[in-house]
Amino acid sequence: LLASMPRIDDVHGRLPRIAGTPPNLVSPPPGCRFAPRCSLAGDICREVPPETRLWPPDGGVTVACHHAEQVGAG
Repeated sequence: LLASMPRIDDVHGRLPRIAGTPPNLVSPPPGCRFAPRCSLAGDICREVPPETRLWPPDGGVTVACHHAEQVGAG
């Protein structure tokens, strides 16, 4: 998702797409709404909605992901 954010210094670049289809907003899936489209998704992602928190904990960005540590390190 972070790679999909537009950058002011890249006016001609194309934004990466996320595979799959967006979730149904009327009847969202249980757990994380991006789990069906995420390569890191596990059982916890499909069952428990992630809490919103700061990553890194000392004040980076607001995330809602069970795997924020892995995504941030990659």
